Amino acid sequence: MLVSWGALGKAMIFREYYRHRFNADLARFIVSIPAKSHNHDADMGGAFTIQYGNLTKDRPHLDVIDQDSRSNFALALFFTLLADEVCYTYFRSQYGPFQTLTQYPKFIGNCPSSCRTHFHPSHIFGAINYSRDPQNSEQRPNVHVEDTFDDATDVIRDELFDLFTNHLPAIDSSDFWIRCTNEFPYKTKHSKQVTK
Repeated sequence: MLVSWGALGKAMIFREYYRHRFNADLARFIVSIPAKSHNHDADMGGAFTIQYGNLTKDRPHLDVIDQDSRSNFALALFFTLLADEVCYTYFRSQYGPFQTLTQYPKFIGNCPSSCRTHFHPSHIFGAINYSRDPQNSEQRPNVHVEDTFDDATDVIRDELFDLFTNHLPAIDSSDFWIRCTNEFPYKTKHSKQVTK
C-alpha cells in the first residue's frame, strides 16, 4: 500500500511532537495557570485540573505554547484526556494503576457552576478558539485540528497499545481503542475499521 508523503509527514510531525515536546509544553501550560485552579477538586485525588476558561483566548495561558505547535498541543491534550476518561468510564477496575502510571490531568468546567463537572475532551477544540472579546480573537489565530486529526489517531493508537502491552496488560488494547474511537468528534478512518 502506498502512503502519501503528506500523510506520512503529518503523522511523523505529530509523533515527534507527542513524544518529545508535549510533556514540556503541558508543564509550561500548567505552571502558567494560577495555583487556585490546580488540584481544583479534592474528590479528584489531587489530580491536576484544567478548567475550560484557561484554554480560551480570553486568558493568556495558551500563549506559552508556540503558535506553530498549538494544533499538535490541542490534539495531544484531547487524546490524553480521552484516554483518562475512557479508562475511568469503561475500565474502572484498572483506573487506579492507570492513573498512578500516567498522572493525566482532568478537564472541568469553570467556577462557580461547572467546576465539579468533567467536560468531554472534544470541548478542548471549542475552548481553544473561544473568546468573548473580538480583540483576543484577532491576536490569537484559531487552532485547526481537522486536517491532522486522522494522522494523530494512528500515533495515539500505537502509543496506547504499547502502554497496555508493556505496563497494563489487564486492559484489552483493542477494546479500549474501540471505546476511544466511539468518542471521536470527527469521522476518521477508524470509524468503520476493526483495529488489531
